[in-house]
Amino acid sequence: MIIANIDSGVHSKHISFFDESLGPIPKKFKGVCANEHDPMFKCNRKLIGARYFYKGILEQAKLYNVMLNDTLSPGDKDGHGSHTLSTAGGSFVSDASLNWLANGTAMGLAPKARLVAYKVYWSRGASEMDMLAAFEAAIDDNVDIINLSMGSLEPGFLDSVAVGSFHAMKNGILTIASAGNAGPAFGTVLNVYPWVLTVAASTIDREFFSNLLLGNNITIKASRYFDLQDLDSKTFYPLITGIEARVSGANINDVLHCQNGSLDANKVVGKIVVCGYNGTADVETITSISVKEAGGIGLIFVKDEKLGSEIFQNAPRAVSAALISYNDGQTLFSYINSTRTPIVSFGEAITSLGIKSAPIMADFSSRGPHPHYFNCGVSKLDVTAPGVDILAAASNSFDKKENPFVLNSGTSMSSPHVSGIAALIKKIHPDWSTAAIQSSLMTTATPLDKKGMPIRDNNGVSEATPLAYGSGHIRPNLAMDPGLLYDMNEYDYLNLLCAINHNNTILEKLSKQHSYDCPRNFSALDLNYPSIYVPEFTGNAIINRKLKNVGQPSTYLPRIEAPHGVSIIVEPKILVFSEHNQQLPFKLTLIANLNLLSSDYIFGSLVWCDAKHVVRTPIIVKPKKI
Repeated sequence: MIIANIDSGVHSKHISFFDESLGPIPKKFKGVCANEHDPMFKCNRKLIGARYFYKGILEQAKLYNVMLNDTLSPGDKDGHGSHTLSTAGGSFVSDASLNWLANGTAMGLAPKARLVAYKVYWSRGASEMDMLAAFEAAIDDNVDIINLSMGSLEPGFLDSVAVGSFHAMKNGILTIASAGNAGPAFGTVLNVYPWVLTVAASTIDREFFSNLLLGNNITIKASRYFDLQDLDSKTFYPLITGIEARVSGANINDVLHCQNGSLDANKVVGKIVVCGYNGTADVETITSISVKEAGGIGLIFVKDEKLGSEIFQNAPRAVSAALISYNDGQTLFSYINSTRTPIVSFGEAITSLGIKSAPIMADFSSRGPHPHYFNCGVSKLDVTAPGVDILAAASNSFDKKENPFVLNSGTSMSSPHVSGIAALIKKIHPDWSTAAIQSSLMTTATPLDKKGMPIRDNNGVSEATPLAYGSGHIRPNLAMDPGLLYDMNEYDYLNLLCAINHNNTILEKLSKQHSYDCPRNFSALDLNYPSIYVPEFTGNAIINRKLKNVGQPSTYLPRIEAPHGVSIIVEPKILVFSEHNQQLPFKLTLIANLNLLSSDYIFGSLVWCDAKHVVRTPIIVKPKKI
């Protein structure tokens, strides 16, 4: 299997891309190792190819009269592409860790897969032209799966991701893409095209923490990150708050969050600074830089009161940092105010495994549905996967480290988890369509956590919904044998575009045909998608689907959990499959009194079961406003 990664390139010398025990490069691969301007960049039997695309970003740079000073190479200076590609298919690496955090054997989800990097992200960003060129190159190179840990730059059915991924789908290549990091606001999801598998991010059953010991012997449990330096766990360091270190005349909000030159270096040098934290990754980075520039040696973030126990995307920090809750912050402030010489010791970082309340949806993970595609009959997201504190390959800047790994968070990290799994499914089922692989991952996903309770939202208290996790958390082993599939081909997707009144220009770009004869009576609700979404529900709706049997002959019975206030009739009441690959249709009729329904989204599910398989489909209904 060959996994393509459209991203910021790859660090070719990283240990995750060593090719020990691998055989020859697959003969089907048609790509190259484009290192003509960077002879130090090398491909091998693991990293079998690499290309770079820059003409689009170069034209953009010219428009703004700026220089593109990057080396023309597939090499990864950003680190993003190395991290995502190693997550999807990195080789086995023993004793991998970040300063002994998450110590163990690192491996991609498909550790024996071959990998190809397509660099489109440069110091000046990325362009639509380069992204589309990368998709077309991956198709020509004959890859099996495309991972896209990036968002569509100009959302619409004519943007580069829509067109490129559609062409890939036509060639039997599934694109798995990140949902975006603009959560927890609803309607922020990216990469929403139905022929793309869109992935949210959630936690795993592992956490990192250290104990902060105050000078009065009170201990506070804190999340702990190591970026550029460590503090001696046996040493007490002086403490100061951002307010105490304020430069005269500085903006009070800047002071609270220790930003924009608000700190007095004479007061901060050699101290740990206590700063407010509002959950924004960019602010986190800016604060750490501000503390370092003022001479601070460490940082304690105190969550704003409104944030609760939300799970955030970690960001680069210029100094060692700890994150504590709002309530623990009040304990810390109380201690600081009680003494003239407050001090703190950062305990050694601890990796804790077996956390029972997992997964929990990450705060940053974008939510659906996208407002531009409200009536297209498909509610993205599709599934959720691990995306918080994922240990994987770092970039070139970490060359001198013995084991160059880094912890990152984001939907960029969750997407390659699914890409690796999709490669394994395609290896086992080479005859399956891209829609079949997508269906197998969605219908076997679970909305429950390790304890068998509903997956919780980012606040750690309320239940998450399909608008956050799609069908649920992926379960790879079950996806290999899903029992039934919702299958489709390119014409099903074109029929959907016809139903939502897209013009021939779009259809021609996607289908490479001069025209497409749209069916007259196709409903967007009838796209054979593995989830059911009814926008603008008027009190009556009919949904048609078909299921393909990919197991042994079997009989399936339905089980309905109807959205609150809605009655659902399933016809027929039983599906009897007498042979492999047989397809059978069924119909759902949704009935409700609109006056008695909530005006918000309501949720349910349809499950088809036989003696072995559970084929689950989420149901999302948005009642029309009266």
